[in-house]
Amino acid sequence: MNLDLVPLGWVHSLACLIALGTGAFVFATAKGTHRHRQLGQIFVVSQIILNLTALGIYQLGTFFFPHVLAIITLVLIAAGWGSARLIRRHVVWKHVHLSSMILSYYLLIGGGVNEVFLRIDAMRDLVSREGGQLINMTHGVVMLVFLILLLGWNATEIVRTLLRRRRSTLSAA
Repeated sequence: MNLDLVPLGWVHSLACLIALGTGAFVFATAKGTHRHRQLGQIFVVSQIILNLTALGIYQLGTFFFPHVLAIITLVLIAAGWGSARLIRRHVVWKHVHLSSMILSYYLLIGGGVNEVFLRIDAMRDLVSREGGQLINMTHGVVMLVFLILLLGWNATEIVRTLLRRRRSTLSAA
């Protein structure tokens, strides 16, 4: 395993681990609770730290695709955090929040996939023998899982909203 990182890389890696853990917990537990908001804030802060530090990592000596993904993730995090504050005003903000946070976590996992194939010698050797298709297939599976999550959670929220509206209409009549 290759972990020869500069101090900025260690801060980046630690923030990634925190975001992975808190993000998974937030996605797997009840939404809207005090714990959800607390861990969600830790997730947002760790995402900000990891993406800002990513902008300072220049292994190839130039600004390239991972830096663009870091900027996209920062925009998603800002949209997700801001929309969480607007959920009570309009139901659309719930979908913006869900989608932004799911996509930001997807980009985190996607970066993790790349790091696994880059840092773990056995995986790097496997790619050398088998070719880059293994990385592409792994990213494809991750993308499919997150697409299902994105569509599933948003569809669930739409159904819940429609049922709530129907119940309130029936009780008012």
